[in-house]
Amino acid sequence: MKISPLIIEAPDKLNYNRPWLKSYNKNTPANLVYPDKTIYEMLADSARENTNTVALEFMGTKTKFKELVSQVDNCAKALLEIGVTENDAVTICMPNTPHAVIMFYAVNKVGAIANMIHPLSAPKEIEFYLKHVDSKFILIGDFSYSNLKKVQERLEINKIIVAKISDFLGKRMTMGFWAFEGRKIPKIKYKENELLISWKKFYKLGLNSNKVIKTNMKPGDGAVVLYTGGTTGIQKGVLLSNDNFNALVVQCLAHLNDERLGEIKKDKIMCILPVFHGFGLTVCVHLPMCVGACAILVPKFNSTIFADQFAKHKPQFIAGVPTLYEALLRSKKMKKSNFKCLKGVFAGGDSVPIELKNQFNEFIQKRGSMVTMQEGYGLTETVTVSCLIPNTNDKLSSMGIPLPDMLYKIVKVGTTEDLPPGEDGEICISGPTVMLKYYNNPEETDKVLKLHPDGLKWCHTGDLGYMDEDGFFYFKSRIKRMIKSSGYSVFPNQIEEVINKHEAVSLSCVIGVPDKYQIEKIKAFITLKEGYSDSDRIKNEIMDLCNEYLAKWSVPREIEIRKELPTTLIGKVDWLKLKQEFAEA
Repeated sequence: MKISPLIIEAPDKLNYNRPWLKSYNKNTPANLVYPDKTIYEMLADSARENTNTVALEFMGTKTKFKELVSQVDNCAKALLEIGVTENDAVTICMPNTPHAVIMFYAVNKVGAIANMIHPLSAPKEIEFYLKHVDSKFILIGDFSYSNLKKVQERLEINKIIVAKISDFLGKRMTMGFWAFEGRKIPKIKYKENELLISWKKFYKLGLNSNKVIKTNMKPGDGAVVLYTGGTTGIQKGVLLSNDNFNALVVQCLAHLNDERLGEIKKDKIMCILPVFHGFGLTVCVHLPMCVGACAILVPKFNSTIFADQFAKHKPQFIAGVPTLYEALLRSKKMKKSNFKCLKGVFAGGDSVPIELKNQFNEFIQKRGSMVTMQEGYGLTETVTVSCLIPNTNDKLSSMGIPLPDMLYKIVKVGTTEDLPPGEDGEICISGPTVMLKYYNNPEETDKVLKLHPDGLKWCHTGDLGYMDEDGFFYFKSRIKRMIKSSGYSVFPNQIEEVINKHEAVSLSCVIGVPDKYQIEKIKAFITLKEGYSDSDRIKNEIMDLCNEYLAKWSVPREIEIRKELPTTLIGKVDWLKLKQEFAEA
């Protein structure tokens, strides 16, 4: 039994040594057939088969597949009415709400590019994102509009569609939202700006439209621009195709394919990860939309909201970044939850400390769960995850094995020279989810996408790691993050794994700070779990752990305890911001 009919095995045309295949689930094909369809066509096909199944749940409002595809079709007509063509890019600056999902598919239907950005982007960031793709149309939340307004005069905008959370709330929920959140949002003065239109008025344009939608978009064409997290210091727009998104959906389904799970249709997945990020958009939205499952949209994460939504919906799948799972462990409400409903727990976006993985697995298993956390690895340049721990084997320190049809290898840094198992080098990826290019940035594209002697195009990740004899891959560090101290190469992730073993440590981040003798000295920043306070005893115990597990040159010279650590837009600990503190000093 397959969990989805989208899983179709294909003959092996790769002719490539893949030692990891022996660790695949017995029902996971090594090679797959991929749908020759656009992102919108995948939704439309699914809606025809799952007409009355609930597709989205949002703060008490349920949307069935037949309603969703109708909303998307109307939205697409409205886009034509305001002048959007298949040569345009439409910016979506929204949290996880129905507006964002509807607009994402509607933009695809008209053949335009969906430019996905963070709803809390600063004014200068919004300006950069719109100019980068020459976007003249934007969907933005009313709570974010003030930031766009500050840079609007410097942009060539044709229409600003303003959405409210209350657009998709029932009367009771709207009153509650207004009492706690809505009244804080400045009122939008539509009459003062002819470019502004409310979501409801925009949507009516589609209802009253007689326009016929025709598009020349092909499955291999660019469809979505996502932005790299900025951990390298340079924001780049990653252009991804319909094929990239649809391939990842089929690969994830094949990886999950286990008869014990039953059909995935009608299952629920918690959509906590943001839709401007590949993990949230593909795994938490597009995947359930393709198979007739339900995405529970959570517009804002905090552990209390998550606990309430989890208890109410009893989802089968949850996916998040390490900081999310760390927060859940501290939630009093989550301690009262029953996790028997779970079929899968996935973590990505950053390395998961072994201690956190063990603690979370123990936490949910004590409360009825039969599954364990599966860590994955990926990057925006491959949509998101392309390597995942198989559910048949969990090497705790590994980031897993490549998904079907994805090829991984390790090369000598700065070259295309393959390295054998066990040797550290740059992780390179090839396969159907690798991006088309960096949008309007051929120079950076050429640095990352390279043709190797084997005739394949490989994505150079900028990450350092190795492969073991079984084909499992291990992440060590960002190459740019590697610390050079007294001539030795030091890997922050290894140090953080040791620090996280201490019972008091909640999060840790290790960086190199300037030092006149060592070039860089190693400094560790940590936050403590509830019930612990800053003390020399804790610092000394952490130093003892480091001396026990690490080579002398890898032991931190200094430990600083903070109340919180800076994070990136998707919740990763922002090591670069900590580095900048010292650069500015």
